[in-house]
Amino acid sequence: MRKDGVIRIVIAGIIFNLFTMTFGRFAYTLILPDMKKVLGFTNTMMGLFGMGIVLGYLVNSFLSGKLSEVIGERSTIKISVLISSVALFALGYFSNPLILFIAFILIGAGASGSYIPMISLINRKFEKKGPVFGIVMGGTGIGIMLTGYLLPPVLNIEGMVGYRVAWYILAGINFLFSFIAGLFLLMERNFGSSIYQRGEKKIGGEAGDSIIRIFASNRPLFITVLVYFLLGFGYIIYSTFFGDYAVNEIGFSRKVTGYMWSLFGINTIYSGILWGIIAERKNKVNVGLIVNAILLFAIFIVILFRAKFVFYLSTFLFGLAFMGFIITITSLISSEVKSDHMAKTFGAGTFMHGAGQIFGTFIAGLLKDATESFKSSFAVSIVALIVSFYLLTRIKKMHIPVKE
Repeated sequence: MRKDGVIRIVIAGIIFNLFTMTFGRFAYTLILPDMKKVLGFTNTMMGLFGMGIVLGYLVNSFLSGKLSEVIGERSTIKISVLISSVALFALGYFSNPLILFIAFILIGAGASGSYIPMISLINRKFEKKGPVFGIVMGGTGIGIMLTGYLLPPVLNIEGMVGYRVAWYILAGINFLFSFIAGLFLLMERNFGSSIYQRGEKKIGGEAGDSIIRIFASNRPLFITVLVYFLLGFGYIIYSTFFGDYAVNEIGFSRKVTGYMWSLFGINTIYSGILWGIIAERKNKVNVGLIVNAILLFAIFIVILFRAKFVFYLSTFLFGLAFMGFIITITSLISSEVKSDHMAKTFGAGTFMHGAGQIFGTFIAGLLKDATESFKSSFAVSIVALIVSFYLLTRIKKMHIPVKE
């Protein structure tokens, strides 16, 4: 593959993660407190909205793969970005909870619809996938950092329009950069129009290659996907409700909370590359154990302490380890299955990851309304991460990479 084609793919992947993924999944953390206050919604309702994001991401993880077969990966990404932009605008324009829930589902769907085809493309085009995954994932970190600095001044607008303006701005930026600039970088020759036209065999075309058989015959892979489920459950509670917890329960200003969240974003810019390189050179399970432990500590300290420094430390560590966990699990899956099984196996893993996030956001909202504190919600996420740590030790004892 030509060098300019490689550069285009990497830059486009960064752009999609920077805007469509970040705005669709992580900006909600900072906008949630103001949106909840203006609309008069409960924490359970806001948790349901967060669940809607994950539900859209989850469902479209499968649908976008099938759509890519029919209309091609490039067209799938184009449609996903457009849907995401419209949904972001709708979040600022409407107040009806049902319409808002649908909009949240659509921004989640837009995120996975741009992400899954890019992962498939990278898996096909690059031999050393870990570092490339890390570079592309760095776009998410840049996006989180930008929202941390961009949104607080907008949210401070007097009256009840601040959060609405924030959604409008995100919608415009997402459309401008992801739809126009991002897609300009992706040439049709890089993607092809569909899997069938590339001459590849149909996914799931043989009974022996069914996803159930793949998991049944590969216990390390099955446990890896369970870890991915628990990771989704554990991290989504922190990433969704950190802003609300810091502002309304601890008492930090929106500006300070935005700076804290941007620190999380800054670390995810380079941590994906760092852990991707380490995962390629060292034992992937050991790397998973390290980042799991760091995530545990990052969440644990904000339950015990209220000092501003501790919260900065927490977001720093969470940002350092979060992307490392995602990269490590992705690398583990790629090492445990053959390349022609990667697409559907990663889709199934993403489905389980998203399912964990759905349960996590919903349970966290219920616990907050029942106990009037997010500490109980964060405690549940810690339990999930403890279990995932144990499962990783099980994988370490049995892990045997698949030979192509």
